[in-house]
Amino acid sequence: MKIKKIILTMALAVLAVGMAGCTAGNSAADKNGSSSSSSNSQLAQDEVIIKDAQSLNADGHYKASNKKLSSIDIADLSKKGFGSLKSEYFHLQKSNDKFLLKDNKSSKSTNNGNNTSNNNTTSTGTNNSFSSFSKFTGDYIFYNQDGDRQQSDLTISSDGSVVQHNNDGSAFYGTAVASGSSQSGILSYDVTTNTNDTKKINANVEIDVTWDNGEHETYYGYTSYDGDSVLTDGNSYHGDLVNEVWIQ
Repeated sequence: MKIKKIILTMALAVLAVGMAGCTAGNSAADKNGSSSSSSNSQLAQDEVIIKDAQSLNADGHYKASNKKLSSIDIADLSKKGFGSLKSEYFHLQKSNDKFLLKDNKSSKSTNNGNNTSNNNTTSTGTNNSFSSFSKFTGDYIFYNQDGDRQQSDLTISSDGSVVQHNNDGSAFYGTAVASGSSQSGILSYDVTTNTNDTKKINANVEIDVTWDNGEHETYYGYTSYDGDSVLTDGNSYHGDLVNEVWIQ
């Protein structure tokens, strides 16, 4: 009788361990499933936004289309499974910007028909200074770990046209001129860490932007350890942060 009790106790212990393992496995599966479900749900929501933005673009409402795009969290575009959405996002945004820039330049030409160009730019505000720095043209995402900043993404075209999109749907337009640089000790983030850790960098290029409101801004471009093109304005923000850093 005593032996039967021992055997029964051992059997119950084995059963308890098995159930605990099963429960832990189910918990992990539930967690992974929940995460996957959440990601799929967000992807579906963002795809609806893209379709709405496409319709606005097709109807010629380019500014409204960009505003619709701004409701997508730019961080989503770097997630696994969002690659096609990211491509369509920037493709659509560039289509909107092409028409908005055309209207903007046409308006400037009408209002300033007698303006003369400098050695680096043409009468339309474009230039060829990026021909030697093509690595630094393209689409950038604002590198920021603080949710209170307005900047969203930045596009620099090969002709020097610049568009900065903001989280509220607004956009800034300007013209950039690129030149070689060897400046050192410029403040930036260590973009390979996904944190606000700062570092000092050596610049490969200096990009001077003249915004349409007349303001000037300078970015210093370099290549990160991961091979990404990065821009920083080198200015401090709130003491231990960097004012503007953009990463491709």
